[in-house]
Amino acid sequence: MAGPQTFKFGLPPSLGREPSWEMARELAAVIHSAGFSMVIPFKSYADLEGALLAGAIDVAWGPPIVCARTESAGGAVLLRGIRRGECTYRSAIVARVQDAFDLDHLGKGRFRPRAAWVDHSSVGGYLLARSHLRGLGIDLDRAFLQQTMLGSYAACLDALLAFQTDLTAVYVGNKGLEPTWGAKAHRLKTLAFTEDVPNDGVVLSPAIPEERATLLRERLVKLLATTALHQQITTMLEVDDFDAPPPGTYTPVLKLCDPP
Repeated sequence: MAGPQTFKFGLPPSLGREPSWEMARELAAVIHSAGFSMVIPFKSYADLEGALLAGAIDVAWGPPIVCARTESAGGAVLLRGIRRGECTYRSAIVARVQDAFDLDHLGKGRFRPRAAWVDHSSVGGYLLARSHLRGLGIDLDRAFLQQTMLGSYAACLDALLAFQTDLTAVYVGNKGLEPTWGAKAHRLKTLAFTEDVPNDGVVLSPAIPEERATLLRERLVKLLATTALHQQITTMLEVDDFDAPPPGTYTPVLKLCDPP
């Protein structure tokens, strides 16, 4: 006789380069009652995406690009995070407040700033900013003296404020830098705000059978209907609540990727 069905949940490396094992353990304890036997933190967005597409995990908390690629492969975004009443966010391209340059300087003359980015698959910390700069006609291969991947927003901001880099990008809501970045916002100069994209979401693997997917959806709904568990989960994932986005909500994010 087959045992009860259990599920695997994936987490991105949102707190830095290293997987957040502590957060994974805490989340596993909260969602275990709904049949989630394992919560796996991944070292990169690419690893998380690969596991989702292959069916090595059933569902994940995914950044927009992972949601978009999974959705385009036949998966579904079950829940979208809501922060401060907003279901979207954008990127702010920032320098230090005392810096004199602006985006008009990029790719012109001798000045070529150093750029620090979060990850090649980070929407707020890479893709949105580069898409915006391309839209301004800036040659991204020539504009920067160097481009470095540092793995987290915190590492990029630390490098900027320590004069180890000259420009970076951070995610923000529609109210600007301060609600998200607090005291650090006063040390930053915003060079540009980009377009909006949907917030991170709970995304379902396209590789799992429909019957299993239906059961997983039912268990998530039941889990989040418990007020205390709902509060714990939203706190861990750094959101205030969830909504259910319409199908296809994330697919337009794919246009942000660098052209081949």
